[in-house]
Amino acid sequence: MRELKIEDFITIESHFGISDNLIRANTRNKCSENLVVMIQEIAGILYPNEDFDIYLLPSEPGSYRDIIKLVNKNKSRITIGAVGVVGTLVLGCLTYKDMHEAHLNNKKVWPVDNTIKCLELKKLLEDSNEDYNIENIPEEKISEVCGNLDLKKRKNNFYNTLNGDSMIKNNETVLKNAKEQLVFSKKVERDDFPKYIEPIPDQKYSQKNIEGFVELISPVVKQKKEGKGIAWKGTYYGEDIVFESIFILKNEEDMDFYMQDPDFKSQIYNKERSFTIGDNMKIIFDITGELKGGVLQNRSIYIKEVKSYNEDIIPHKLRHTKSFEDVSDKQESLF
Repeated sequence: MRELKIEDFITIESHFGISDNLIRANTRNKCSENLVVMIQEIAGILYPNEDFDIYLLPSEPGSYRDIIKLVNKNKSRITIGAVGVVGTLVLGCLTYKDMHEAHLNNKKVWPVDNTIKCLELKKLLEDSNEDYNIENIPEEKISEVCGNLDLKKRKNNFYNTLNGDSMIKNNETVLKNAKEQLVFSKKVERDDFPKYIEPIPDQKYSQKNIEGFVELISPVVKQKKEGKGIAWKGTYYGEDIVFESIFILKNEEDMDFYMQDPDFKSQIYNKERSFTIGDNMKIIFDITGELKGGVLQNRSIYIKEVKSYNEDIIPHKLRHTKSFEDVSDKQESLF
């Protein structure tokens, strides 16, 4: 077993094709950010228990060449070559072009396209095996990388940013090993930027029996007789709800919701329940919606059960504390 040294690293270079000796800061920053996140995401999928460092190296004089250095801090023989695997898959994902027109117009080709993508990534790993002494990566890991929505979103952001900047004529991505030897290189011309933007499949979203708290903003004491009904308004307090890197509901986010607890609705109907500013509930609720383009749309929240009412203290951030104390002293009634 050889000792892992700092020389065990790879570099990923992004060469921005520009005609003038300048580049928009927003373009460069966004592209670098998306590329770094892709590296982190793939490293986390393949080696969740390993520790990697990512560095940004200075550009060469007179150029705008972002150089990212990925170093594996682990000294185990098992993970020698891990940086090569990560770098290879990052560039494989970034430079993969699907059957674009067919993909856009026919959802039936998506499973086939995903299979082709996985095979291409596997082929890249096999081709680089000699350079990095890479051991076999489980098929399920490659499949997880292929279908990862966050990776697709970051890749799309990368090419959308390039496409939105008319100064960028092309972009070349280069992978080099610790000896500065070229391992992989691919240049994409400006006219082809849109062809590398992958459609993200729409899907239904549903999560049931979530526990949290809501502080009431606007309760509804009487519903209309027809239609979906009038939504209550409140502020959610609890753990962030995330699905495949997509935020579904964040802590301290204002939300619309529908009250479906029959006992609680009965208390309102029988005038056993009144409301004041600062009222809060511990609740069990469901969320439904549609995931389109990596964003949750048409979100609906249904409270199934009110477990307690004004029995818990919600820890507000400092900016909220004073206002809640003020209204608490006054005990102004909402109804």
